[in-house]
Amino acid sequence: MKSIKLLLASAALFLSVTACMAVSNAVSTAQSQETGAPLSTEVPQSTEAPQATEPQTGSSGLITEVVLAKDSDPVSAAPVDPTTVFDSNSVIHATVKISDAPAGTKFTATWYTVDVGSAAPANTQISTTDLTADGTRYMDFTLTPTSAWPSGKYRVEISVNGEFDQVATYTVQ
Repeated sequence: MKSIKLLLASAALFLSVTACMAVSNAVSTAQSQETGAPLSTEVPQSTEAPQATEPQTGSSGLITEVVLAKDSDPVSAAPVDPTTVFDSNSVIHATVKISDAPAGTKFTATWYTVDVGSAAPANTQISTTDLTADGTRYMDFTLTPTSAWPSGKYRVEISVNGEFDQVATYTVQ
């Protein structure tokens, strides 16, 4: 009984795929007949240079600095013990200084792997955090490990109202 159901399901799938292909071919043929142009089966090739995989800084003018640090001041959120090299159990602080941000401005920190060997693929998103702020001050985005960070290279991207603005890179040893 199971093999009959499997056979029927396979036949139905084959007929569905065949019907979709027939409809697709009919539409393509009709389009070709309307324009008089031969139907192209080639994949278009881009003449533009490939996009860089590393993000580019496009400043909004609201972020005046991004400093990675081992801690931040509990009152001002200014960086304490700035560094770009952390150990495998570090809480990582990305302190972001903003200037004259309008009320309701949304800042987002998105943390990624860059090269951590076989622990994770490049560009794996680790975490993301949103903070809404205004004025001139520091903000502190933190990344806390749930287990030891794999050795390697990482980055944090800071966005303003959903638009990429700054990037900071760091290493875990």
